[in-house]
Amino acid sequence: MSTSKTTKYFPFPAALVEAQRELEAAVARRAEFLAAVPRWVEPQSDIKTKDGSVMPGGPGWSEEQREEGRRLLEAEQAAAHAVWGHPFWAELQGADRVAARTQLKHLPADWPPADEGSGE
Repeated sequence: MSTSKTTKYFPFPAALVEAQRELEAAVARRAEFLAAVPRWVEPQSDIKTKDGSVMPGGPGWSEEQREEGRRLLEAEQAAAHAVWGHPFWAELQGADRVAARTQLKHLPADWPPADEGSGE
């Protein structure tokens, strides 16, 4: 017996696709920032773990780094809210909402295809 599964494609509004792209960019900017700053926000001395190894401490973040970290976090949260708060989601229920969210996260960079438009 053969079963075929067809993929349902959702008509994402252009504004929602743009919001998702901004969310991805905000996440990437914050991840890049976090990779470049000290591990510890507050000054921290070395920490001896249960197995006897030592996790090195550090100087903590400067006031400028703290402000940049806050700004990047707020931008990421605002971008996430723009995606989740979009009216498009009210049109979907249950499994369709989950499938659409997953599909939105994995759209190709050239979405929508040239022969298809997306509604507002």
